[in-house]
Amino acid sequence: MDLSTNYDKWVEVDIDAVRNNLAQVQTLLDDHVRLIAVVKANAYGHGLVQVAQILHQQGVDYFAVSYLQEALELREAGIEASILVFCPVINDTEVQMAIEKEITLTVTSRQDWERIERNSARLNRKAIVHIKVDTGLGRFGVQSDQAEEIARQVQESKHAYLEGMYTHMAHATNQKYTRMQFRRFMKLLQGMERDKIHIPLRHCANSPVLLNFPEMQLDAVRIGTLISGQHPAGRFSRHLELEDPYAFKTRIISVRSLPAGSYLGYYRTHRLKQDARVAVLPVGFIDGMALEVANRPSGWIDLMKIQLKMLLAYLNIPRFSLQVEYRGQAYPVRGKVFMQMTLVEFPVDSLVAVGDEVTVPIRKTLASPSVSRLYVQKGEAGKISAENGARYIDTSYL
Repeated sequence: MDLSTNYDKWVEVDIDAVRNNLAQVQTLLDDHVRLIAVVKANAYGHGLVQVAQILHQQGVDYFAVSYLQEALELREAGIEASILVFCPVINDTEVQMAIEKEITLTVTSRQDWERIERNSARLNRKAIVHIKVDTGLGRFGVQSDQAEEIARQVQESKHAYLEGMYTHMAHATNQKYTRMQFRRFMKLLQGMERDKIHIPLRHCANSPVLLNFPEMQLDAVRIGTLISGQHPAGRFSRHLELEDPYAFKTRIISVRSLPAGSYLGYYRTHRLKQDARVAVLPVGFIDGMALEVANRPSGWIDLMKIQLKMLLAYLNIPRFSLQVEYRGQAYPVRGKVFMQMTLVEFPVDSLVAVGDEVTVPIRKTLASPSVSRLYVQKGEAGKISAENGARYIDTSYL
């Protein structure tokens, strides 16, 4: 598909794939359950504002992001739906901005609540609040023995509306630990009900929890990974027919014919075994090429898997080595990836040429947000309509 962009690299996002994934998720929801669409991290690399617009047009009326700046960006784009910010906002000025924009704030500590109440009183406007309870993830959140006291203070305050309470599961593929967290959360909520503390939106289910524990939907679910077209890592009892909306594309900027024995890249890490055509792509480390998330291995088995993958990549086993897609076929990346360029080996008789389109394997969450996103439908440049307060996407560059 050639959409004749004026860029040498861009991300294509399939609008219909996003809609399909949303529809697939909705088939799992109980009738009374509200969907909170998580669009953090630039909507998992697909474009924060544009994906929110697509979802908003399909009826999604609640979004969640990690940071206030993301929520403000959605407001600036005309998204008038509810927006929950997961992380605590620690600056008075930013708390006031959130209250003025009717952005929902998370309380993760007594200090968070005091800051919100102080600033909402100063503005004489009600803050919309969700209380985050830590039941076993250990990141942040109110401890269970403090949650009811803080919830009562929020409920009784003239300057806040206690809309919700939530927790986050640490290990959704572990039945025992997840059920333990759920029991802790439900025990807390049941105690609040007895004490006349009303929580309209109770939520604990993200994408993996929705798949494995449908009984944990409560009043709302927070879904991001599934809408982005991926099943979470691990085994799940339910499987959806998802479509990946994302493709990182570029154009070849140079092609040379080189003889067998030629070295490629810094430190001469690859030597051609046969005559070949070598193409240069204008993507590299700066764009997320050849980058991977490198958390500490979770155990010896995880460590051995990582080492095995590295060995297989070193041996150029196709499934584990870096490859690009050109006209439906895979071709290997050769040598070390440069800061802003990548070398690809093609057969010597290949008709590959400068300007040809290539799809490259850059992880969507590692792709630079500065790379243009192009929204397509059925192979054509698509526009996101202005319905429901959403604006058009600028496709004037096409």
